[in-house]
Amino acid sequence: MKYNGIIEKKLRVIEDKLDNIQEWNIDSFDKLKSSSLLQNAVERALQVAVESMIDVSERILALENIAPQTTSAANIEKLQTMNILSNQEEYKDMVRFRNFIVHRYEKIDLEIIYDILNNKLKLFAKFIEDIRNS
Repeated sequence: MKYNGIIEKKLRVIEDKLDNIQEWNIDSFDKLKSSSLLQNAVERALQVAVESMIDVSERILALENIAPQTTSAANIEKLQTMNILSNQEEYKDMVRFRNFIVHRYEKIDLEIIYDILNNKLKLFAKFIEDIRNS
């Protein structure tokens, strides 16, 4: 990776949050549903992981002397057009999810959270791989 230590630090934050989620061993929807502690922990871990993705995208654009785009999702898209990130529409979906949990924080649909746990965590690993291989 040609980018600086700040970016690597943010990538490690993502890895740490993924490790936390794995340690919680949420193997069923009922387990998630029955624990407000797990619900809050997962929401926060996902939020921090996506915030780190956003920070990385903004930092890379700044290092490349490119003005930030109008939205975080647009920053991700810009990195895709620069061939720094693979063309994963789900990256932008994760940013939109972060916006949702930040602005609609009073009630997050647990089925969405559980779907992310089961089907989308690999996107964080792919994001890290894309950045480290750029």
